Amino acid sequence: MVFRKTEKALIPRRLSTCLAVALALASSGRLAHAQAVELPKPLLDAAQTYASTLTGGQKIGGKVSILGVNGGRELEMLKAAWAPFQAATGIVVDYTGTTDFAAVLQTRVQAGDPPDLAGSTNINNLVRYAKRGALKDVGAMIGDASLQGKFDPGLLNAASVNGKIYGVWTELNNFMVWYNAHTYDGPKDNPTWEQFDAWAVRRAAAGKTPWCYTDERGASSGAIAGNWIQAYILKNSGPKTLQGLADGSISWTAPEVKAAFEAFGKIALDPKMVPGGPVAAMSTPAVKIGTGLFYEPPQCSVLLWGTYAYGVTSIIYPKIKPIEDLDFMPVPGKPENANYETFGGTLYLAFRDTPQVKAFLSYLVSDQAQKLVASAGNWTVASQAIQPSDYSNPVLKRARETLLKPGVTLVAQPTQVVDPPVIQAFWKGIVQYVLDPNSLDEVLQSIDAAK
Repeated sequence: MVFRKTEKALIPRRLSTCLAVALALASSGRLAHAQAVELPKPLLDAAQTYASTLTGGQKIGGKVSILGVNGGRELEMLKAAWAPFQAATGIVVDYTGTTDFAAVLQTRVQAGDPPDLAGSTNINNLVRYAKRGALKDVGAMIGDASLQGKFDPGLLNAASVNGKIYGVWTELNNFMVWYNAHTYDGPKDNPTWEQFDAWAVRRAAAGKTPWCYTDERGASSGAIAGNWIQAYILKNSGPKTLQGLADGSISWTAPEVKAAFEAFGKIALDPKMVPGGPVAAMSTPAVKIGTGLFYEPPQCSVLLWGTYAYGVTSIIYPKIKPIEDLDFMPVPGKPENANYETFGGTLYLAFRDTPQVKAFLSYLVSDQAQKLVASAGNWTVASQAIQPSDYSNPVLKRARETLLKPGVTLVAQPTQVVDPPVIQAFWKGIVQYVLDPNSLDEVLQSIDAAK
């Protein structure tokens, strides 16, 4: 399998330290050795056996080029899950990772040199390129039967344009409140935000910083807070507000949005709430957001992050135990919004229809491949055929039960749907607001103006 750095001219100048190191190691070939991932052999064998059926038992060779956003250990996990496909089919998976995904993809499409597949974390890319006629109908390529009934109708609808499915979901996550089970002594049984915030205020008053928050990610700085704000809107203002921001029917200057920013600001702007205060938060790599939970002594007790929080934090603190040490609960909010969940994930979009691409897409959505990704211990996966019992990680088992259980309605975040200029204005505005609290009205107007 090939992993390439994107050309230097395409990498943002403010690339985070962690990602820069990861890319440097990858280019020198040391990353795979340093962060090798081993998945269960029975699952690897089952995936390889299945993959061989996709090409009639023949090693047809060739290549599938993929443009995506993954790097470091996350990419190593995916490579391990894709290895059986390579071994069975002889098809090389050529993955190029970049932190400036949307711009690189646009440049390549405009130049007539798109990748075979794009691993997009943004639904907008699917809609945009499907409407331009640049994407292939993956439902027709691999058969709707391989998707219907296995994936939540909301996910299939989000991947469709004019009744055709243009993307397949793989990794999936939502956003929750994570906490150090030994230091968090606040409400856990579906608290309202007011009840939860009252705990944080009391803890801060006692001289114990409640919240963990870091958000430096180069061009994507502010993205963690963006997830925070969108989850708050869903749980406290309801799905119509979030959907309205996505389709443009609700302004980013709306009172509900301003209230969400202010709720976030109450935390991020206060050194008693966040270790080091706002400047430290915006200058510390986002990937370190969970490290303060288990410092000696702990610097903070809770954070709002994605399903992958345990996997990332356990790399730094390998002795922590899921649930026993690091646990989570849904984002607090109004009871009537308890069964709505925001979600993020990866959609693979096909720009070319070749035997290699068809085989790889069929592999990605298979039970065998999705079980392998689930076994990596970093994500829940999109297929409902993968049951909670298929997860060895108890955190992910519970996350699967929370995210894909009957009665839960998945609501796409606006940042998955809106055009890239709005996303960039949102993230940039968050950074501006954290460093200059008096700029909030200007920030909201700038986001709205980017539509």
